[in-house]
Amino acid sequence: MQSIGKNISVLYRQLNVFLNRELGSADISATELMYLASLYRQNGITQDELANEYCIDKAATARTIQKMERKGLVRRIADAEDKRAKKVLLTDKALKYREMIFDIQNKWLKEIHVEIPKEEINIFVKVLSSAAEKIKELNQA
Repeated sequence: MQSIGKNISVLYRQLNVFLNRELGSADISATELMYLASLYRQNGITQDELANEYCIDKAATARTIQKMERKGLVRRIADAEDKRAKKVLLTDKALKYREMIFDIQNKWLKEIHVEIPKEEINIFVKVLSSAAEKIKELNQA
C-alpha cells in the first residue's frame, strides 16, 4: 500500500516540476494549467464545478481563479440561473495558449509512456480513474 501512495505522490510532484518548467515563459502555473485544460474542454463551467472536478476546496479554487483573472486568462460572470455561482470564461489570451498547453501535456504523456505497452497504459488509466471516483464517493459521504 505504501508504494502506491508513494508512487502517486512522486508522479504528482514530478508532473508539477515538469509543468512549471515547461510553462515558465508563459507565466502559467501547473495549477492554472489544470483549470485551463478543463475550461478548454468546457468553457463557462462554474468555479464550484472546477473545485469538484479536482477535489480542491472552493476557497483555494477561488484564489487561483482570481489570480488567473488578474493575469488576463479568464473572466468571471454571474450564472444567470444562480447569481451566487460564478461562471469562468476563457479570454482570447488564454485561447492563444491552448495549443502550447496541449503540446506540453502530450510531451509529458509521451515521456511517461516510454516502454509501456499501450494496453497496459489503458488498463492503468481505467484502474486509476475507478479508484479516484470511488475515493471521491467515500469522502463525500
